[in-house]
Amino acid sequence: MGKGKLHELLAVESDLEGRARNIMNETRKVFSDKAVLFMGAVRSYNPFVDDGIDYPSEYQELTSTVDEKLSYTGKTIVQYYDALLQKEATNQVAKADLIVDGVVIASNLPATFLLGMESRLRKVREVYEKIPTLSIGTEWQKDESKGEGVWCVAHPEETMKTEKTVKSKVLYDAKFPKANEGGQSIPAVIDKWTETVNVGKYTKHVWSGMVSPARKSELLDRIDTLLRAVKKARQRANSTEVVKVNVGKALMDYING
Repeated sequence: MGKGKLHELLAVESDLEGRARNIMNETRKVFSDKAVLFMGAVRSYNPFVDDGIDYPSEYQELTSTVDEKLSYTGKTIVQYYDALLQKEATNQVAKADLIVDGVVIASNLPATFLLGMESRLRKVREVYEKIPTLSIGTEWQKDESKGEGVWCVAHPEETMKTEKTVKSKVLYDAKFPKANEGGQSIPAVIDKWTETVNVGKYTKHVWSGMVSPARKSELLDRIDTLLRAVKKARQRANSTEVVKVNVGKALMDYING
């Protein structure tokens, strides 16, 4: 691997890993199922009599050797192992300050920490997205007597308690015949109806420990600002010069001794 930035190394690491894995799988399959590729032979015929039939020789070409196959496979392993080591060695020195609105809030944070912090902050944001907020259309005011972050409705809810009562009115008075006069008594005509009347009043005071929609938006904005700052810090850390170290050849040389 030549000189470069850490982010360039990270971009090719997965390709090197995949290539090494594929070639190792292919080599293992060749060793297991196609050992004939490492064999060569010539079969010739020599008659015992001068006038005997002369059969042509048969050839089986030697396609490759195990050493050649191991050398080819080893090159990809060396490239991958060196890239892996260089990534890990560079990550030990790849650091950046976390800067928010021009202010350094944390110094020398490792690139690997910054990478993990991006995904973790997104999980935090998912929590904040679920924050319940004070209902819109209701006037709220702080009630410090109940504690920090407690609100109460400015105008308590009032409802009347009612009961039904029966009302009546005499439409026609009763009439009775005079003494010694004939006739029938006429009863009074009374009209009755039901009325609903207020007999009391309920007053409902409401408190809430929720936050205003504006406060929720402010919190989410701060998380988003921090996420952008973490991403920029990670990009700066990943611009660190790759530490030039190698280990793959030493490992393969020992194995192939």
